[in-house]
Amino acid sequence: MAQIGLLEDNVRIARLCATMLQYAGHQVIVYHHARECLHALLPPKVYASNKPHSHTPLPAQNLPVDILILDLHLPDITGLDVIYHLNSNPQTCTLPLIFCTAATPSEIAKALSMAPRASFIEKPFTFHDLTDTITSVLANLR
Repeated sequence: MAQIGLLEDNVRIARLCATMLQYAGHQVIVYHHARECLHALLPPKVYASNKPHSHTPLPAQNLPVDILILDLHLPDITGLDVIYHLNSNPQTCTLPLIFCTAATPSEIAKALSMAPRASFIEKPFTFHDLTDTITSVLANLR
């Protein structure tokens, strides 16, 4: 199926989500910290510079994940900062994102303004919420 990245700092939620995704046939890489996720997805120069780059978007090649599910409330870097860094790189600016969060409507609106093609799952979520969203995102990739 798909290689899914999961950026979730709550160990229980990460374990539950990973188990659900694996049961649905996906492979999952769990990132418990935003810095860990960004280091895995971005070249060191881009992540370290903290400045936006004006690049023509390129297809996401050689990324360890096909989709990234991320929480917007993270302890080390906010989810909005993660989106900013991903948008700043031509390899990750087209990476499909799914926000899985209990954020406020205004926080979700801000995140969706930064990543308008992203999907959203509200916590608490069900197995069907998660798998239906993944299926929809994968269908849009084809």
